[in-house]
Amino acid sequence: MLYSNPCEYAIRAMTDLAQRPAETWVSVADIVDTTDLPKAYLGKILKELVRADLLRSIRGPGGGYRLARDAAEISLLDVKHAIDGERDLTRCAVGLDPCSDETPCPLHEEFKALRETIRAYLDSTTLDAVARGARSKEALLER
Repeated sequence: MLYSNPCEYAIRAMTDLAQRPAETWVSVADIVDTTDLPKAYLGKILKELVRADLLRSIRGPGGGYRLARDAAEISLLDVKHAIDGERDLTRCAVGLDPCSDETPCPLHEEFKALRETIRAYLDSTTLDAVARGARSKEALLER
């Protein structure tokens, strides 16, 4: 798994927001209606994304959430960092700390390459690309 369930929820919610007009404020209820994510849990995740400066929020009638910047400028690594941190992209694959190039564990070289590939993928994949893919999938399902 590349990320936790909360991170998956964050990506799904942000993908939903990326598919809406940029200036639109979207309520948690509207995101839940579209994504079928658990409302109480999603509210907590969205607050984390606001703290990470990936989302903006306003309270009250007509309020809600929207992306803090263009979807093409937000990577999956940004979302992962906000929700999960990056510990699993840096820690030893078998828990033998310290693990480094100087003091490698038995799996160090293989997992170092895998972690670097995963990090590069997450960093190069934007929310805009995910939103485009989601729209394509929806179109296929409608056929």
